[in-house]
Amino acid sequence: MSDKLKEIDKQLADTLNDNPKQKVAFLEGLDFSQENINEFVKDVPREAINEISESSDIVITNIQYLKKLGIDNYQEAFLRFYNMFLIEPATFDDIFSKYDSDDLIEKLEKNIAIMEHL
Repeated sequence: MSDKLKEIDKQLADTLNDNPKQKVAFLEGLDFSQENINEFVKDVPREAINEISESSDIVITNIQYLKKLGIDNYQEAFLRFYNMFLIEPATFDDIFSKYDSDDLIEKLEKNIAIMEHL
């Protein structure tokens, strides 16, 4: 097989293995529905999907932090503000811990958009 054909074969294999849904399949373990995941990969740039996949441990830790804090709409928070979930967990914790948790939970559940102002 010529070098050119080998390169084309490699590119095709890479493309087939680059399924964005597979890259964020770990979200299923965090109770995200398949519908949410499908919409997410459709709306989010490929580069961001790759970064989320590569940083899945950080993303999982940060999502679990919100769940433990008692924020029930953590899925909506992630789907709208996924970049925040790429922040190192210690920094992520610092962002949220400077607020009264009950007040923060109440405000986030009423309007998740305030998350971008934290």
